[in-house]
Amino acid sequence: MLRATFKSLLSRKARLLLSGIAIILGVTFITGSLVMRASFSTSIEGMFTTAFESVDVQISSEGTNAATGQPNPIPESVVAQVATVDGVESATGLVSDAANTVVVIDKNGKAIPAFGAPTIASNWTGVEDPMELREGAGPAADDEIAISASLADSTGYKLGEQFPVISSITSEQQSFKITGIVGYTGGRDTLGGEKTMWFTTPAAQTLVMGTTGAFTNIDVKAASGVDDNTLRDRIGAELGSSFKVQTGEDLAKEISGQFDEILGAFNNILIAFGAVAVFVSIFLIINTFSIIVAQRTRELALFRAMGAGRGQVINSVLLEAAIIGVLAGVVGLGLGVLVGWGGTAALGGLFGGMDATLSVPTSAIVSALAIGIVVTMLAAVFPAIRASRIPPIAALRDAANAERSVLPFGIIGGVFLLLGGGLLTWALTGNAGDNRLMVMGGGILSLFIGAVIFTPVIARPLVSVIGRIMSWSMPGKLGRRNSGRNPRRTAITATALMIGVTLVTAIGVLGSSAQASIDKYFENSVKADLVIGSAAPSTTIPSFKTEILGEMKAVPGVKLVVGAWADLGATINGEIVSVIAVDDLAGQNHMFATKTDQGNTDTLGPNDVVINTDTAKAENLKLGDKVEIKLTGSPTPKSFTVSGITESGGEGGGGYTISSVNAEQFTTKNPIQAFVELDDGADTQQVTDQINTLLADNPLITVNDVSALSDQIKQIFDIILTIVQVLLIVAMGIAVIGVVNTLTLSVLERTRELGLLRAVGMTKSQVTGMVTVESVVISVFGAILGLAVGAGLGIAAQQALKDQFLDTLAMPWNTMAFYLVAGVVIGVLAALIPAYRANKLNVLRAISYE
Repeated sequence: MLRATFKSLLSRKARLLLSGIAIILGVTFITGSLVMRASFSTSIEGMFTTAFESVDVQISSEGTNAATGQPNPIPESVVAQVATVDGVESATGLVSDAANTVVVIDKNGKAIPAFGAPTIASNWTGVEDPMELREGAGPAADDEIAISASLADSTGYKLGEQFPVISSITSEQQSFKITGIVGYTGGRDTLGGEKTMWFTTPAAQTLVMGTTGAFTNIDVKAASGVDDNTLRDRIGAELGSSFKVQTGEDLAKEISGQFDEILGAFNNILIAFGAVAVFVSIFLIINTFSIIVAQRTRELALFRAMGAGRGQVINSVLLEAAIIGVLAGVVGLGLGVLVGWGGTAALGGLFGGMDATLSVPTSAIVSALAIGIVVTMLAAVFPAIRASRIPPIAALRDAANAERSVLPFGIIGGVFLLLGGGLLTWALTGNAGDNRLMVMGGGILSLFIGAVIFTPVIARPLVSVIGRIMSWSMPGKLGRRNSGRNPRRTAITATALMIGVTLVTAIGVLGSSAQASIDKYFENSVKADLVIGSAAPSTTIPSFKTEILGEMKAVPGVKLVVGAWADLGATINGEIVSVIAVDDLAGQNHMFATKTDQGNTDTLGPNDVVINTDTAKAENLKLGDKVEIKLTGSPTPKSFTVSGITESGGEGGGGYTISSVNAEQFTTKNPIQAFVELDDGADTQQVTDQINTLLADNPLITVNDVSALSDQIKQIFDIILTIVQVLLIVAMGIAVIGVVNTLTLSVLERTRELGLLRAVGMTKSQVTGMVTVESVVISVFGAILGLAVGAGLGIAAQQALKDQFLDTLAMPWNTMAFYLVAGVVIGVLAALIPAYRANKLNVLRAISYE
């Protein structure tokens, strides 16, 4: 039996290849993600180890200022305190901004976007290994700057030129004379793609923190013979729990770990798509082995007649599956390593050519073999058991290939469909309470599983209807009948395609609904004509000078201007909360059609706070209650009184809204946004140009009309949808392989039938037409199922999220039409190989084929 199994594999190499490709793709996706994460983590750790190799001990504050992204400032007095600790040779205060608070202005006067590796602003403390001063000297005056070679190269600025920057803290553009160009040992322009600029300490403090007399970190040099860990412990004991004290090695591991967490979230998404690919592969393998077992029925029956037991038959099929799984796992692992290495190199490019180190984790190897072997063998179990149950005599008479009932699929699938429908009804009628989303998720999952299982029941009638559209000739009619001959096989093949189309359609419904909801919100709720705010996505929120608000109001054609401030670091009982300040509450309510629920929502006193109904319910607040809010710039909490409550849903009603007189206690004391309503008949472009003139010195801020702002938000959903669709192409590809595999094996199964058809006059082109119609019918069947199920699931999800801003249902008709047409194209392409094989058959040999 062992030799027979190997001979069976070797005699059917095409079957081996087609069966393995599906698993290879899934394994490649998952192992590639694992290898990329491990390699990138190793590379990042190596980069930061190099960056901090000259650091003995570094001190920072516990906690981060949410408004700036910076560690809480350390008073200058702490530097002197640390210097007195036994074993300290020197203590140096550092200012380091990795949150792109200080933005570089290019030679065209535009802000350089902060994407990829950071642009770091720091204070100059001299040249230390691995730094080297290539040209000039460090900054000595507050209007001087030194820049890294990587920053000089990317911006084109040279020694002696003026270097303009703007701080999102101060909202002021300033120019500094370049006095030095800095590189790193080994001829490197950067350690990991970062671009760095060094100012004098007072200039760096003002730009990064908006104040002097404080640092973000303290670097400590250990005295000769003092161990870094020992010194760390001594300083920690001196400073107490308010500060974080780390060695350079600790710091490198912590920062690389933070990058690893970010990459891990991205990797989990890739692995999820890989799991979808593997799930789709299961259907292909089940179909493949079902057909293979059916074709080998007589062969296996002969083994039974010669004394082989049922267990040997099962083991033979499972061994074949295991061999395919091992080979597919190994090949998938190899390709996954290449994909992971390529992904690491690509990510390294974002970090300015970071040295990429290949790392293949044990989890990748184990996953590859586990997925390859386990998935393949599990998929082959049921075909193997069915083969072992066939009596030898029945198999020799071909009775074993009789069609099996689809009733069990109808019963099981129907149960899941009813369960899913019941759960959805329960959730949508509002009876599920706080568990609504969980119940909704269970209902959607049950419906999806039910649709997959129920497919064989509707395969024959639906395939017949689809096929009649293409049955204008006898070959077309034969192709239609062939596709409906075995509903189980057709259903499983179509299901592989259905899964991918279902996911794409469901996500498309949510994306289209989100965009429609955004349009509805801006059309019905936003009265502003212009929005002044950040010019581009950024890690910090830029601001503009407060006096510009008054200048905007004086622009001809402007009817109303409302300024908005934000304190991202404000807290209540230690928890960060959303606090905004406005200079005209009534104006803001008008701009966003905010409605009053209780109290006064037109004016704000210095100690008043307005909340919305959601906040009132969540925090159990009512009119007249006191709220203790600690603003970022205040050493102690300030008591505010709830003076008004607005209805939830309006932009102006979110979080805690206070008067702009309190903005002096915000980290960013200037407004971050302004909303402008124009007079009837005003020239929008003319007003926009005049306001842009007022903001000419602040390239971080731009003026958008409301439609442009709406388009920017919708563009985010477009990007997400595109990424999802690209990733799901893998599942689609496996589905195509499934159709090719099924038809190819079906052609082999019908060798004698095809020979007879050719013998009675069917031409090669007619054979091609017959196979193509069969392929197209199966593919369109899968696409239609996917569109129907995906649309249903997407609509259900949208209804569940109606209260979460997704209040408008919109269908992605263009996308759905595209995938329906794609089903036809996939069917035609998938038919090429099977049709070619069918036409290559020798007629006489085919007629005598057993």
